[in-house]
Amino acid sequence: MLISKKFVYSIVISSSVLLLQTLHAADPVLIAHRGMLRHAPENTLPAFRVCLDLRIGFELDIRTTKDGELVIIHDDGLQRTTDGPNRSVRDLNWSEVRQLDAGRWFDPLFTGTRIPTLEQTLQLIKERKQGKSIIALNIKQLNLDGEKKLVDLLEKYDLFEDSFAFDQSAAMSQRLKKMNPRIRIGQNVNRKSIDARLKEDQLDVFLLTFVPDKAEVDRLKRQGKQVLFNFGGAGEARRNPVVWNQVRAAGIEGMLTDYPLECRQVWKHADQETTN
Repeated sequence: MLISKKFVYSIVISSSVLLLQTLHAADPVLIAHRGMLRHAPENTLPAFRVCLDLRIGFELDIRTTKDGELVIIHDDGLQRTTDGPNRSVRDLNWSEVRQLDAGRWFDPLFTGTRIPTLEQTLQLIKERKQGKSIIALNIKQLNLDGEKKLVDLLEKYDLFEDSFAFDQSAAMSQRLKKMNPRIRIGQNVNRKSIDARLKEDQLDVFLLTFVPDKAEVDRLKRQGKQVLFNFGGAGEARRNPVVWNQVRAAGIEGMLTDYPLECRQVWKHADQETTN
């Protein structure tokens, strides 16, 4: 089974090795939604490992088990992405959650893949990350003890600069900042709320939910904000080369997407056409 998984990884990596050679320093960092979810089970170490090997950032979802372990899973329920019961991950202890299969639902090749802990994931990032990256920490459910554990783990693995936390409440963001000012706070921001968010000055990362123009991006950068574009989700509307090229030209620093490999290919072709 291990050989089969390595074979899958090699296919994904070999199909992209030429693209890696065409990366430009000015290109936005691609941030794979829940990891490389079209090629491996979402929110698992295999999905994250491929991203790191291809120098792609990723987004992940953090929840808490009954006994306080921080785990990576999108849904509150276990049924969609594991062989577990129709129950909340909050109702099970880590000793139970760690026994669940989080890979077979995606493909039998991934049978035996487990729900990872946040610490396992951060350790993988620290060991495997190559150069600049962006790790988007989507906070789904944390208790007060979990907030401290999150900050402590980011400090332990020295990943404050490469990551940001988002989707948590304003109160939680303030508590996280108080625990350690180095943690970066992000939020989904629409065009109408930019002025209000700048006035509040609580955000380090603006995760834009609209296609910005260069003037809007430059304005946020002048304010010291990291400017990202949230284009996560499946379907042709989100698999749009026109939008990919527009936000690249606008100067965004990263883009959340379900289609990072396809986007990288589009940017490569755009550069070739410009050269020719």
